[in-house]
Amino acid sequence: MTFEHWSLLSSQGWLFVVLASTACFINHASTMREKTRVMQWISKLFSLNMVIAMLLVGWATVMAGVFNSTQDPKDNQSQKVIIDLSNIVTEFGQFFEYFWQFLIVASLFGSVFAINRYGLIRQVLAKQGILAFVAAALICIIIVTPIFASLVLWLPLNTPDIILFPSSFHHVFAPANYQFIFSLLAISTPLILVFERQQQNAVVTQISFQKTHTELKLLQQQINPHFLFNTLNNLYALILTKSDDAPSLVVKLSNLLRYTVYEGQKEQVTLAQEVTYLQDYIALEQIRSLDKCTLDLKWPENAEQFTLPPLLIIMLIENAFKYGVEPTIEKSHIRFHMQLNKNILTVICENPIFTHKHNKASGLGLENLSRRLTLLYPGKHTISSGPIGELWCAKMTLDLTSC
Repeated sequence: MTFEHWSLLSSQGWLFVVLASTACFINHASTMREKTRVMQWISKLFSLNMVIAMLLVGWATVMAGVFNSTQDPKDNQSQKVIIDLSNIVTEFGQFFEYFWQFLIVASLFGSVFAINRYGLIRQVLAKQGILAFVAAALICIIIVTPIFASLVLWLPLNTPDIILFPSSFHHVFAPANYQFIFSLLAISTPLILVFERQQQNAVVTQISFQKTHTELKLLQQQINPHFLFNTLNNLYALILTKSDDAPSLVVKLSNLLRYTVYEGQKEQVTLAQEVTYLQDYIALEQIRSLDKCTLDLKWPENAEQFTLPPLLIIMLIENAFKYGVEPTIEKSHIRFHMQLNKNILTVICENPIFTHKHNKASGLGLENLSRRLTLLYPGKHTISSGPIGELWCAKMTLDLTSC
């Protein structure tokens, strides 16, 4: 068959360009980590088995169309790839006669592919190695070739002048038949191996993502009870002293718990929501500290334009009150600044050191925070903490995402 009528600007050429571009888009879309439902459906539709099946059915359709559009396809002449659609409509019975025969041949090609993928590669190569695979492939060629050749030669389309199998005569044991089956295995093996490797990588990536997500949930759950216990202790102390601030504390505690339960389970909240949460927490701590703590606070502008994971900053201010205010009856001072520079958030927290256990006691919380940042902001964050003179200083920067 010749392709002398093809040209770059012909309809066939443009159709080829469109099909190639579509295939590239589908391949790119299928590699996206977070797929929409449409992309997931497309990915399943264009699995390797489905693509092979569509190609084989397409080949059978094209061959049947070419034969149906040729005046005498059985005289073994050189045929041009021309399909006359009107001829297919008017002589659909003849087209279908060609189609089902070519479809059987295509099904045999697909069977070779299936035997190679699910038998030779998955059962032999993957479990027993390359030598066993080569031996099994040779045995498969010896057994399968005469069987498939017999099935093809049974088709009515075969005549003394035209044969649908590579051999030029009606002989199932012809060397050309064995060479053809060998070629099918040789071509399909690297294709299958590449696809299988891609599938394995996708599974490993998904498992890694699920593991990371589970680890983040566990780390977040370690933070939430810690805050709850501290707040309940605050409320208990105020009730014992019959403080007038107890009702206000209950209201603020309710707001904080509502945020923790509902917003705290989301993957992202606005920076403005997180700031409000921190402000409520600080107000609650001020009630308990009975004004023995002075604060230097600075909040970011345009906080509603950016998002971040919830409960990510609370650990810094919690530690500041726990180790810079609670251990002493003296006046203390906390400096807590949050500043936005474009999309870079900088958080600075400083508090006095009243106990040498500060570093060791707060180690678990800071370790959890550091681990969460590593998982959530790989390469897009910094965090440091330690004593500077009589102060404990913690600094964190985050590369935030805009809404």
